[in-house]
This record gives sequence, C-alpha cells and structure tokens, in this order.
Amino acid sequence: MKKIFNIFVFSLALGTAAFAQTTMKTAYFLDGYDFRHRLNPATPSARSYFTLPALGYTSVGVSSNLGINTFLYPTADGGLTTFMSNQVDADTFLGRLSKKNIISQDLNTSILSIGAWGKKNGFTTVELNIRETASVNLPRDLFSFMKNVGGAQYYNISNLGVKARAYAELSLGQSQRISDKLVVGAKVKALLGLASVDLNMKNMNLELSEDRWRVEADGTLQASIGDFVNIPTYGEVGDIPEGKTADQIDFSHIGINSGFTPASVLGGFGVAFDLGFSYEILKGLTVSASILDLGFIHWKSSMLASTKEGNVWEFNGFENVSLDEGSENSINNQFNKMGKDLQELIVLYKKESGAYNEMLSATINAAVEYKMPFWDGMSVGGLFTTRIQGAHTQYEGRVSLNIAAGNCLGFSASYGLSNFGSSFGAYLNLHCRAIDFFVGTDSIVTNFAPFNNLLVPYKRLNLAMNFGLAFNLSKRLDKRGFVK
Repeated sequence: MKKIFNIFVFSLALGTAAFAQTTMKTAYFLDGYDFRHRLNPATPSARSYFTLPALGYTSVGVSSNLGINTFLYPTADGGLTTFMSNQVDADTFLGRLSKKNIISQDLNTSILSIGAWGKKNGFTTVELNIRETASVNLPRDLFSFMKNVGGAQYYNISNLGVKARAYAELSLGQSQRISDKLVVGAKVKALLGLASVDLNMKNMNLELSEDRWRVEADGTLQASIGDFVNIPTYGEVGDIPEGKTADQIDFSHIGINSGFTPASVLGGFGVAFDLGFSYEILKGLTVSASILDLGFIHWKSSMLASTKEGNVWEFNGFENVSLDEGSENSINNQFNKMGKDLQELIVLYKKESGAYNEMLSATINAAVEYKMPFWDGMSVGGLFTTRIQGAHTQYEGRVSLNIAAGNCLGFSASYGLSNFGSSFGAYLNLHCRAIDFFVGTDSIVTNFAPFNNLLVPYKRLNLAMNFGLAFNLSKRLDKRGFVK
C-alpha cells in the first residue's frame, strides 16, 4: 500500500495480483450444487449440508478489458518494451483501449455455511463470510495523454478512480415453495465493515498552457480504514516540499500502521438483502431472477479529502519516462515512474472526517432454463447479470449447457459475453450422500505469457476460480423438499 497507484493501477493491470466476480455464473443451473442459493435465494441446495473453515466455499478472480499485451510489446531484439516507447505506434496502443478501462478484483470465502431442509418444503441457510472487492477505472484519455504528451492541447480524464471494500457478513436465508410452479427466497445479512476506499476524480481537464500543463479537477477521496492504514498529509509526514501544502495528501507515504489491534480494524456496520424467485411457466421451461446485496454499510468514521473549488495546479510528468532497457531502466522502473507521475497529477486536500453511509454494489440476475424433453438430465440456460457500481458497472450475458448424470454428478459448460470481452466457463460438481465437491471457472484462460517469474494471461486479464467441499446431511431432495 506504500505506492497506492503503482499497486492498484499498474501492478494490477499487469496481472501481478490474481483475484473477479465471486459468484460463478456457470454454476447457476448446475444440478446438485449446494451453493446455488448464493446466486438466487429461491434455488435451494439438493441436500442439507454444512462446511468447515478453509474447506468450504472459496472464490477468487479478476476481470478486466485490459491485458499484458495492452501495455507490453516485443522489440526487434526479442525483448519487451512498454507502450510509452517510440517503437510502439500510438494508434496501435490506443486501439486496444476502451473508453472505460476497468480492472475488478474480488474475493469471497466462507467461514461457516449451513443449509437445512425443513418439514414444509422450506430450505434455511446460515452463513458467515468474508468478502472483499476492488475496482479501478482508467479512462482512455489518461493513456492518450501519457502516450501523446503535447500531441493535443486539451485532455479530459473524467471518472478516474479506485473503489475498494472489505466486510464480513452473517446471513440468514429461506427459500419456500409457494405452489407447484413458484418458489420464492430471501436472505437478510448483517454486515460488519472492515475497510472502504473510494477515490473518484469526477472531472479532470488538462490544458497545455505555454510549456506547462494546467490541471483543473473536481474529485474526492473518502476512506474508512480505522487505525489499520495511514493516509497522511505532507504536514503530518513533517516534510513539505516546495509547491505543496500541509493539508495536501502525500500518496507516497501511504502505509500500514504498526501496533494496530483487531478491534481498531472494525469500521462500520450495515444490512443487506437478497431476493429471488423461480417460476415454471411451461413444462420444462423455468424463468428466474434475483437481486443480491441490496443494502448499505454505515461507516463510523472516515478520512475525507477533495480538490479545492477553483483550484488549478501545474503538472510536468509523463515526459521523462525512460525507455532504455537495462539494470537502471527496467520495465518495472518505467512503470514505477509512471505511478509516481500519476500521484503528482492528483492533488487532494484533507478535510474534516465523519460518519457516512455507503451503498453496496447490487447484482441483478435474470435467467431462463429449458430441460430437454428427451432427457431431463440435460438443459440449456441463459443468464444475464448486471453489477451496479457507477463508473465500475459490469454486465454479462451467458449461455450454458448443463448435464446431470444421475444423482452424483453435474457438469456445466458456458460461453459469456460482457464489457470485459468473451469467455468460456466450465464447472464440475461431484455430490453424493456424504460430500459435495465442486470446482469451476467462468473464464478458461488459454493464452499465457511469462512476466516477473509468473505466468499471467497475455490477452484480457480475466481469471476466476471457485472451489470447495461441503458435507451433506440428507438424501437427495428436489425443490419441493421430497426425497428423490
């Protein structure tokens, strides 16, 4: 966290962190999967079950419309150089960017999960989970400015931002069959906030004036981080460089406080709801929908910083990024220099802090499934998903082929198209009277390249993995609660 923009913008963009959406959409129609209720509370598990810490549900992923091939390019001598090199054509580089370039990272892990069938066709769940999300939005004009400094007189870099949140949730859920065709479900979640950071440069305009860049912006940084992380001003650090002020945020000295206690990390509390239904409109044809994480967290205290009204400053970065290969001018050093320049581009001043409410990023699912008349163990399904979070909003349509072999094996294969591109997914579920083992992904990666001694996706950075083990407590039950 020392170099917040290096970590969140460049390191994450290049894949040095590998964590995407935490609900595997390929598993939405998967027969026998114990955790379908996480996608729609009206789709209960096939059996009563429980999990153990570290063995239960875990999902990690990263989604992006960027990749290594967006930023790194091969040279004639077999090496690599960055997009800033004069060997890389500006139109080639900018042609690989979207208007909004988003990198979204998620983690969801279960401490405890219990699901139990009742006597009146009802299914109840109790869960304790840890959830963490982070998203970076990088406007195309930011990279156009970096690549073509001086190529134009005006640049608009609006909605540049970072949004991150971590919290624990304790949920109580219930699905209930209302009739032979209709099932409804709901969950209520008590939330315990751990940390939240929201940087949003709503408007940022750059104008070339004589031989300097004039920056005018409207933006805020709001963070609730307890005593865990320190975001200091130059005055608090004790070293105020020329041109800086005592109340200006010093991004270069962001760090983790020593001596913090677990109690000091707890920053807020809140509540959220999941709602869903499933309805069989014709024999074999079922429609369903859900809305997840409809709620908010009340953060007890926060750090607030913003631009000053009418404040204009000068910026002289991005022009002296070294492009030579060598021990002193490695690719890592080049990106570090860009990260430092980006810190200088954003000027914020600390203000009075206080409590505030923050809405969660709600997710909407809408689905249709058709079971084959010649074999009800095979179905095709379509799922549309939208995750609502302002400039970081994500959406995807996914179709899947689902096969249930008896009462012990389920398999799904899917194809998705989203604002991060297209992807293939696959999911395997082995479930019997004693256990339920599951593993799958929404994005099968086929193109890898070595970077920093790691193999990372060469093209779009879309990685996702969901795995776990549950212990079953009952015979197989269908949605009506009858023994199969």
